[in-house]
Amino acid sequence: MWGRGARIRVPASTSNLGAAFDAVGLALQLYLMLEVREIENYPSRLEFYGQDAHLVPRDESNLIWRTMEEVARDAGKSLPPFRLRIDNEIPITKGLGSSATACVAGAAAADFLCGLRLTRPQLLEIATAREGHPDNVAPALMGGLVASISGEKILCARTDFPADWTVVAVTPHFELETKRARAALPELVLHRDAVYNVQRAAFLMAQLTRGCREGVREAMRDRLHQPYRSPLLPGLQEILGMEELEGLIGVALSGAGSTVVALADGNESEIGASIHEIFKQHGLESQVRLLKADNQGLVVESIGGPRQ
Repeated sequence: MWGRGARIRVPASTSNLGAAFDAVGLALQLYLMLEVREIENYPSRLEFYGQDAHLVPRDESNLIWRTMEEVARDAGKSLPPFRLRIDNEIPITKGLGSSATACVAGAAAADFLCGLRLTRPQLLEIATAREGHPDNVAPALMGGLVASISGEKILCARTDFPADWTVVAVTPHFELETKRARAALPELVLHRDAVYNVQRAAFLMAQLTRGCREGVREAMRDRLHQPYRSPLLPGLQEILGMEELEGLIGVALSGAGSTVVALADGNESEIGASIHEIFKQHGLESQVRLLKADNQGLVVESIGGPRQ
C-alpha cells in the first residue's frame, strides 16, 4: 500500500557566467524529478533512472536520501518509511549544479514527508549549508537569474532571464573535479584583476536584467578563475577565445566545469557545433544541449491518497 506522495522538480543551473565568480547562477530547463511516497513498512527504498545512473548509490549514502535524513533529524523528526523514485536529466559532476539540485530536492522531500512547512528562505539556508555556497542552490530553488551573497544571512536578488535567449550547454566526456578546479585557484589576486572582474560582473548583471546583449561577451570575460582552470580542461582556452559567430552573446565555463555554456539569441545549433568541434580537436567527445532558462525553480505537487 502506498500513502500520500509528492512530485518534486528541481532545475539544473549554471553559475559564474564568467566574471560573476561565486556570485551569480541561472536556472535551466533541465531537471531532477522525484516522486516520493509514504509506504506501510520499512525498509525505505530508492530507484534511480536517467543521466549517469551508474554513478548514483541506491541506499542511505545517496545524497538526496542523506539530506532527507539530516533535515528531518535537525527538525527533531524521523522520516516515515518511503519509496523514492528519481528521474534525472542533469549530468553529474559536470558543472550544471547536480549536487545543489540534490540538496534542494532532499530538503523539499523531507519537508513534505515530515510536515515541516519550511519556507523558501529556510530551504535556501538548509540546502546552502549542505552545498557550501548559494550560487547554484538559489536559482535551483527560486528559478531565473539570481545574484547571491553568502554570510551570516544569505541575500539573493532574482530576476527572470530573457525568454528568447538560449543557453547552449556543451558537456565534454571529461570530469573536472570541483576540488581540483578549486585547488587551481590562487590564494591572492592582483588588484587590477579584481577590478577587472568587478567592472564586468556589475555590467553583466545590468545588461542581463534588461535583456540587452550589447557588451555581454566582454562582460563574461574573467581573470579570477577561468585562466587558472583552462589548463585543466582541453580546449577551454580556445572556446573562451572563439571567434565571433552570428547569435553568440557570450561564453563561459559553467561552474567549475567541465560543461561550457554560451548565451545565444540565434544560430544556436551552429554555436553548439563549433564548441563541440573544438573539444573534438582535443580528443574529447561532447554532448550539446540547447536550453532555455527556467523561471520557476522548485516545484512541489501533492499526489496524495493511498492506493494499492
